[in-house]
Amino acid sequence: MNKIEVSSRFLVCLPLLVLTVMMFSCTDNLEEKLVGSWKGSDQLFVKKAGPSIPVTINGGIERHLNSSFNLNEDGTYQKLVGEYDNGSGTWELKDDQLIIHDKSGNDLTYTLIKLTDKELVTIHKVSMETPSGELSGNMTLSYTR
Repeated sequence: MNKIEVSSRFLVCLPLLVLTVMMFSCTDNLEEKLVGSWKGSDQLFVKKAGPSIPVTINGGIERHLNSSFNLNEDGTYQKLVGEYDNGSGTWELKDDQLIIHDKSGNDLTYTLIKLTDKELVTIHKVSMETPSGELSGNMTLSYTR
């Protein structure tokens, strides 16, 4: 192999190496940004199927605006509505997915839409049974600190 072949192989592999290093360093940085206490600041529900139930949706907005989502450095979390416990367990980050595992064995996956030092925006699928039928859609939750 001559020097030109070695150099061209290095140049081809270099972007892959840089991308891999950036991906792992970004994941750590995302985890660091996630840790802390987040206060509910906005909510948007986009219905995909089911009945129109404004009371249920508006009640969810009120709960979210009075909530906090605490992500601890040790991988545990707690959700509070006011001062009342609304769930706890563990959390993990996989790429742009924040996955919470509650103490009842349920998992919920939030896709990170935006994450800064002061703002967190997620989206996740929602499905709930109501007296008028199943309601499903996508829920965007915004938090600030």
